[in-house]
Amino acid sequence: MVIKRKRLLTLVGTVILLLSLAVPMMQCAPAAEEEVTPPAEEEEVTPPAEEEEVTPPVEEGEIKYGGRFNVGWAPGACLENLRLGQAWQYTAMGCDFWPLVYEQLWIMGPAPDYDPLPMLATSWETEDGQTWIFHLREDAVFHDGVPVTAEDVAFTVEYLPGADPAWCFSDTLTEAGSVKVIDTYTVQFTLRTVVGGEYPAFGWCPILPKHIWEPYKDNMSAFDNAEAIGSGPFKVKEFKPSEYVWFEANREYWDEEIPYVDEIVYKGYGSFDAMYMALESGEIDMIGYDYCSALAAEDFKAKGFTVIECPGIGMYWLSFNLHKEGPIQDLVVRQAIMHAMDKDKMIDMVMLGHGSKSDSWIYPELPEYNPNLPQYDFDVNKANALLDGAGYVDSDGDGIRNDPTTGKNMEFSLIVTSTWTSAVKMATLIKEMLAETGIGIDMLVLDLNTFYAYLYAPQNDMYDIGFSEEEPGPNGGWIWEFARSFADGGGGWNTSYYDNPAFDEALNAMTAERDMEKRKELLMDMQMMIAEDLPYGFLIRTVALDPVSDKFEGYVEGMGLSPWINPWTFFKVHLK
Repeated sequence: MVIKRKRLLTLVGTVILLLSLAVPMMQCAPAAEEEVTPPAEEEEVTPPAEEEEVTPPVEEGEIKYGGRFNVGWAPGACLENLRLGQAWQYTAMGCDFWPLVYEQLWIMGPAPDYDPLPMLATSWETEDGQTWIFHLREDAVFHDGVPVTAEDVAFTVEYLPGADPAWCFSDTLTEAGSVKVIDTYTVQFTLRTVVGGEYPAFGWCPILPKHIWEPYKDNMSAFDNAEAIGSGPFKVKEFKPSEYVWFEANREYWDEEIPYVDEIVYKGYGSFDAMYMALESGEIDMIGYDYCSALAAEDFKAKGFTVIECPGIGMYWLSFNLHKEGPIQDLVVRQAIMHAMDKDKMIDMVMLGHGSKSDSWIYPELPEYNPNLPQYDFDVNKANALLDGAGYVDSDGDGIRNDPTTGKNMEFSLIVTSTWTSAVKMATLIKEMLAETGIGIDMLVLDLNTFYAYLYAPQNDMYDIGFSEEEPGPNGGWIWEFARSFADGGGGWNTSYYDNPAFDEALNAMTAERDMEKRKELLMDMQMMIAEDLPYGFLIRTVALDPVSDKFEGYVEGMGLSPWINPWTFFKVHLK
């Protein structure tokens, strides 16, 4: 399971990045008999088992500190090392690892507002959206006792984007020589481009200690980072590659309120069944990154578990390859395909009802969502009428419509990766549904490497339709790069080969627009263009299903309990 980056991006080294992030990770089945395995909670001396506690009882309304919060991780999700690289951006555990250990200048707040909140920076300012000044808190300290200063921030801003393309974005890339330390707790830098919207520059990036990383500034991936010294609310206590990460609370953290738990353990499992059994037995308290299937969630409900359910962060859609010659170039054909698909059936059969129909890259609960988009409701008669009217009829009686221009059967290749089991099931249903309208589908189930190689190079004409999935998040300006034309720099992200100069113009204006109402208007227009032109056909938004332990409370919902945008559960969870 691969998690891809979630913000406005700069397309530096993108194709290489996308292919490399698909390298399968080792399955992580820890050997219980090994001495390095974290001791079971009941064997702990510190903190004592609940029944042995001698601390005064917590008064009503107070939060109980202590305990170990154990989080299970799906097969292949475990980190193989703690090096700074793509795993921190593109894997489930990586996205949930570094925000606990390292701090950001600012952090996206929890739902429903998702406001940018101070973290290492107490405030920030910009007059033009390009030159930024950040004022830092004066009580932040790295885990080794060294104070965090503007020197560390300036070092990170200067060198992190060069560490790997995974950190290269329009809000992180700076003009040469522009990074300046104004004083001990003030830093200034100028971006190469203007960043609009409500979120400041240099978001979702770890601030690194200069005194540790400076010797590796020109090759950061060469540093093993075994101690993982940050300034975040948790410290790494022990790490076993491909098995577990054991965190302990940083009690020197500037925010004296959090964290509430003494320890967190991210523990990997060799199979989903083993992970589910661990939750049922109490060995773990939650499943990381909301990786619980609908079937398993229903089973946990039947067994009396609390299952927290909220609209998820993931979206599925179809990429129509507009570079490849053939009927897929015809808007009427794409409209017919959309009307021929029963999304409700896909939600019911694949997700057991835990999903919702989507029509945009912007979530309906966000203020930028356009509620007036054209809808492609399931209507086989309408699909047939559209195709008949455009001359796509079954002229040879074999059950498949023919292209009126070439006479060939109207058959499309649909690619999907075997890694996404739900997507494979939905693609199978789509094949059956389109057959009802006389459209043939050749479904190609590919390994992740091959899938990405095909999908992100539509100009190679290796597919007609690609089954796509992403996690835009609330700060989803980056997702619109999927529709930027190749001529305007969209190569490597535009999987449909969409080419609309008017869209490019709106996209460029939106990314630089600092007036929120004007930016909203541009986003409304962009959504309408995609909905009308149909380079992408939106399908389903996921629902996050999280069975949790009743030993803890304080779980924080935000498109799931622990997607990349939401470390708040780990900050706020506490013993009952």
